[in-house]
Amino acid sequence: MWKLALRALALAALPGVVFAASPVATVTIVDGDAALLRDTAAFGLAEGVRLQKDDIVHTGAKGRFVRLEFANGIVADLAPDTRLMLSPKAGKSTPQIYLLTGAVKLTVPSTFPAGDTVLAAPSLELSAVAKGVVLSTSGEQTALFTESGAATVVERQDFKPQQPLTLKAGQFYARTGNAKAQVTGRPTGAFIQSLPKAFLDTLPARLDMFKGRDTAPKPAAEPSYADLQPWIDAEPVLRPLFVTRWRTLAKRPDIRAGLVADMAAHPEWDRTLFPEKYRPKPPASAVR
Repeated sequence: MWKLALRALALAALPGVVFAASPVATVTIVDGDAALLRDTAAFGLAEGVRLQKDDIVHTGAKGRFVRLEFANGIVADLAPDTRLMLSPKAGKSTPQIYLLTGAVKLTVPSTFPAGDTVLAAPSLELSAVAKGVVLSTSGEQTALFTESGAATVVERQDFKPQQPLTLKAGQFYARTGNAKAQVTGRPTGAFIQSLPKAFLDTLPARLDMFKGRDTAPKPAAEPSYADLQPWIDAEPVLRPLFVTRWRTLAKRPDIRAGLVADMAAHPEWDRTLFPEKYRPKPPASAVR
């Protein structure tokens, strides 16, 4: 046994030898444009692609519908123009999904621990989801519909958690910025109309169709600064993750120019872009 372990360590030390991370979810439906950002590379998303922790998924504005099915039974349906990250370490919690912007329909199995965070977004965190919810967030606007079963909402003000709020099945939660949320007995017509038609249907699980299949994502063009900027300028607890992750991309002139121009929004990049400012100054006696 110890010989096998030593051999694995030796292989890991060899250049070019990469061990794939354990998948946390599988893409089971792609209808329209969708992209994957993994480490520093971009890929086109396709059915059967296994997703890993810290993967970022973007659905195109002209797309229709994307479904992710998690190994733990969670199902996430994504609307067009949605940006999310899988299982990032965000402060004290590690949500299954961090939704930066867009809309997601979540179906959560009864086996998922009620105390764990299913989803986090800039304005709230979700846990104890009894079955299904639909969440939409964009800029200052947040809307949540507990389609089937109750859910616990922890509102966030300036990214800090507040007291939890329990929503009953069928309730609709709407909030603008840090204002007091409005909870009503049904979703608004505008909210329903904003969702993809697929959100209104109950689609069967498809994960079993992809067992034994390993579909590689198709490499795409290098990510642009516009692709990265929403994450680079995300909430403070997330931003340091991307300094480490995309440090090498900052060597590209276009990425560097964008970072420098927007430095006020992400000051943690200053040390990476201008390391000379942070080097120890020579003793006065050495300066003649």
